[in-house]
Amino acid sequence: MSVYSGNSALATEAANMQQDVKEDGFSHNEKHAASITEEEVIPLSTPLLILFYIGAAVAIFTASLQATVPESFFIQAVGPWGVDVSSLWMSAAYLIGYVAFILPAMRISDVFGRLATFWFGIVLFVIFTGLSGNAGSAYTFAVLRAFQGVGAGIMTSVSVTVVGTHTSERSRALYVSGLAAAQLFGIGAAHIIGGKLAIDDKFRWGIYMAAPLTAVPAILCTPALVVEKKWLRPTESFIRRVLHFDYIGSLLLLGASIMLTSGTTFGGNEHAWDSATVLCLLIFGTVSTVLFMVWETYGAKHPIFNSRWLKERNLQISMIGVLFISMAFFANAVYVPIMYITVRTQTTDIAGRMTAPYWGTSICAAILIVGLTLRWKPTLARPMVWIGLIIATVFSGVYYTIEVEPSTLTKERAFYALAGLGIGLAYPSIIYLAQVSVPRDESGAAAAVAHFLSIVGGMLGMILYQACLKSRLIHNLVPIFKESTFLSTFNLHTMDIAGLEMSGGTMLHYEPERAVIIGEKMMDSLRTTYILSVPLLGTALILSLLYKRHFD
Repeated sequence: MSVYSGNSALATEAANMQQDVKEDGFSHNEKHAASITEEEVIPLSTPLLILFYIGAAVAIFTASLQATVPESFFIQAVGPWGVDVSSLWMSAAYLIGYVAFILPAMRISDVFGRLATFWFGIVLFVIFTGLSGNAGSAYTFAVLRAFQGVGAGIMTSVSVTVVGTHTSERSRALYVSGLAAAQLFGIGAAHIIGGKLAIDDKFRWGIYMAAPLTAVPAILCTPALVVEKKWLRPTESFIRRVLHFDYIGSLLLLGASIMLTSGTTFGGNEHAWDSATVLCLLIFGTVSTVLFMVWETYGAKHPIFNSRWLKERNLQISMIGVLFISMAFFANAVYVPIMYITVRTQTTDIAGRMTAPYWGTSICAAILIVGLTLRWKPTLARPMVWIGLIIATVFSGVYYTIEVEPSTLTKERAFYALAGLGIGLAYPSIIYLAQVSVPRDESGAAAAVAHFLSIVGGMLGMILYQACLKSRLIHNLVPIFKESTFLSTFNLHTMDIAGLEMSGGTMLHYEPERAVIIGEKMMDSLRTTYILSVPLLGTALILSLLYKRHFD
């Protein structure tokens, strides 16, 4: 629970007015509670809330863009930076910092206030954006990116928490769908923006551009946070708030994030999966995760999240669904452009534009269909999840059948667009269900946890898909490499994933007569990453069938 209080009497009245008599998904008392929440409890005027919402959307777009933009230029970065670390660390290091501080930022804001915490996140993000963009090596870039991710985690945590706190169940659908669309846009557009900058040999600007973008949330979000600061009154002294901070839980979460991500990143890239380094990281990371859950449930007096949520079925289903959907969306948004670059030999800017149908349809579905529909009839959230996951699962599987032929390009992009449509329907709907599954005064914290799991899922998805991609590339290319006098000198097992992806182009240059078989082998490798979306999305679909009735 927060150590700040506002108009608590009205807030309690609004939160407790939940009855069983339903009318279009809401009871009479629920409608009254919503009106109290909108008109009396919330201290923010509608213009201030809208300004904050726009700023929060830009903050989430910028943070999401930075999560995946290095994947669009790592081939160009190999020249000046070399490969002293795996190219996967360009994104993984950022995501470690991002994930590790989303949840602790909620409690940090209890100590220092949301305004100060938000600005600390922005300043940290901007400083390390500039430093990482100016890095002289891949190793330095990865280290600096971790601190940039910390700033992103703090900035976005405050953003989604405030939006979740200050919106009613009905109006929240519009806000949730908009923030989800901003995240999908940032992840998907990274290859268009980064690809264009890479082709112009300006790939560092893919990082630098985040700094000026951050000015938007800094300007638009501050007025609402200033008003909120005046409205919220701390119930404890500053010293007691510092003493009550959940240091043990935060350290366990940080340790688990670092060890699990490091283990899965090293595995199959810099060390074998059965090596002592990888196994120790994965085992200790898992143990730290279990200890974190136990501590938060039984030990922490001021836990990072409410352990009672673990008993709420709808919330559990929603959180697992967010995790799996994010794994599929992040990975497909990153690796489909790589297919266009390696298999269809397109430039990075064109490959980025080829992915527009995927994230374009997902954004339109999130805003125009989910947002407006759930604003009108919230009880359609469950059917929206089912329909979206069915569409996404089917067309992710159908996409697996695409062959490397010019005639299949239109059909390929159509399947890709339909898969994006399914994601756009399911993703914001399932986040909305997560937020309305908890009491009104905990919806902001639920929004932060959902955002946390979306980034965890994205990180795990990128790592899992790349591990499978590298394994298939080695399996498919080794026999062809051995038949070539020149290429047989390369040891594919020790090559970075960026080198393996470029190896197809290298072979086409030195062995042009094998262009067809090389393309087929590369496509077969990339198909493996697409088919992984089917069990992930299918599992989310099966679990979503267990939802209890909305607002029961």
